[in-house]
Amino acid sequence: MANLKVDHLELGMLPTNTYLVANEDSGECLIIDPSDGYEKIEEWLAQHKAAPTAIFLTHGHDDHLGSVSELKRRYGILCYISRDEEEFCESTYYNLSQMFGHPRTIEPDMFFLDGQKMKVLGTEMTVLLTPGHTVGSACYYFPAEKILFSGDTLFQESVGRSDFPGGNTLSLIASVKKLMQLPDDVLVYPGHGGQTSIGHERKYNPYVRK
Repeated sequence: MANLKVDHLELGMLPTNTYLVANEDSGECLIIDPSDGYEKIEEWLAQHKAAPTAIFLTHGHDDHLGSVSELKRRYGILCYISRDEEEFCESTYYNLSQMFGHPRTIEPDMFFLDGQKMKVLGTEMTVLLTPGHTVGSACYYFPAEKILFSGDTLFQESVGRSDFPGGNTLSLIASVKKLMQLPDDVLVYPGHGGQTSIGHERKYNPYVRK
């Protein structure tokens, strides 16, 4: 079990939770869903003397990837996303940047598969593919630390939208039920809004209770 500290910045016009996950013993830091506001991310890293090691994207929507290109250039780190989400990174239609009025794309470096395990920050992370919000949405689960980064799949007492291009309501509900197989005391850090837990959502999330 690693000594991880989870911090976040609310960035972009929506706003979106950009997570900075640091190993307090080694100083290594994982960046999850870096939205627009690169300068604030850089400032956080400098203030905490954290060394970024990688970027993980939960999905390819524009509000979750606005600072990817700048971070890659500045720190020489790789960007990871699920394999099924590749088209979203390449298409201004699917990633919604065209709709937001600033069409742009990114180039991920590595692609995850469902159930894939990876050593990161001195511990192990498991990729959970959770389609529905997009075709390749993924959550990042740290079992030893009981932490889940749920992107726009699971929110506090709600779920993500499924009416954008590539979304599917039935797939989203199935993905949320998949997450409910995790232990009650797993802390959930969603892409928007406040922190929750699997146990709380099992009791109070109307989409789960249905």
